Amino acid sequence: MPVQRFRITPTSKSALFRAKRWFYLTFYTNVPTEVKEENRKVWVDLAGKIVEEINKRNAAEKPARLIIDYEKGPRGEFKPFSATIELMEIKPLETFTIYASKEEEKKRLKIELEELMRKAKELGISIEELKANPEKYL
Repeated sequence: MPVQRFRITPTSKSALFRAKRWFYLTFYTNVPTEVKEENRKVWVDLAGKIVEEINKRNAAEKPARLIIDYEKGPRGEFKPFSATIELMEIKPLETFTIYASKEEEKKRLKIELEELMRKAKELGISIEELKANPEKYL
C-alpha cells in the first residue's frame, strides 16, 4: 500500500495545502475525465475530515506533518485508507550566546552589571549586604 509522507510544515493549514497540490498533480491531471470528478469528490471528503479533526484540536496554526495511506486504482482512481496528522511543538532545547570577541563579552557583562546595580538600588539592596548574605535574597 503506497504511503505519501509530507515534510513538516509551519502550520496544519500549510500541510493540507501541500497535500492538495500533491493530490491534484497525482490524481487529477493525468487521469481519464470520468475518473477526475470521482477522485475530486473523494479528495474533498478526505480533506473535509482532516480539517474537521484539526479544528477540533485548535491546531490550524500548529506545525504538522501529514501522512496519507492510499491505493491507486487501475484507471488512476484515488482510494485513501487513512490520513495521519502529526502535530508538532517547536520549542528551544537550549539557549546560549556566542560573542564575537572577549571585548564584546566584557562590554555586555558590564551593561548587565550596571542594570543589576541600578535595580538593586531601586529595591534598597546594597551590594555589600548582597555579598555578605546572598542566600537572604534567593
